[in-house]
Amino acid sequence: MNFRAPKKSHGLILNLTSLIDVMFLLLIFFMVTSTFRNQPAITLVLPRSATAAETVDTPVVLFLTAEGEVYLNDTRVPANELTSRLEELHTASKDNRMVLRADESASHGDVVSLIDTIKQSGFTRISLSARLAGAM
Repeated sequence: MNFRAPKKSHGLILNLTSLIDVMFLLLIFFMVTSTFRNQPAITLVLPRSATAAETVDTPVVLFLTAEGEVYLNDTRVPANELTSRLEELHTASKDNRMVLRADESASHGDVVSLIDTIKQSGFTRISLSARLAGAM
């Protein structure tokens, strides 16, 4: 004889609302506290300048490392191809602005030679990058 009433089985109910809220809060927290910086792949130490002013970057950036290597928009360019690549870029972009970022220990002759090559390829407005005297 069975005197007990049959048990009604209730399935396991998980309230996911609070878990979803916590996940959204974590997502928002990490989005707000994270910083996304553009880290260049080319290591340069820019020279210091007391009168340096921040300008808007142009689409064309030319890098000169301390070893004399030349990079055009983060891709290494051999010296014999530089003029033709710059001319192609100038005709494609129709922009006459360029930023030259040269390492502070780069040869002065290399910098002057690059400026001459840039002007011969059609770019007329050349900016030299520097960091503020008090900046790291």
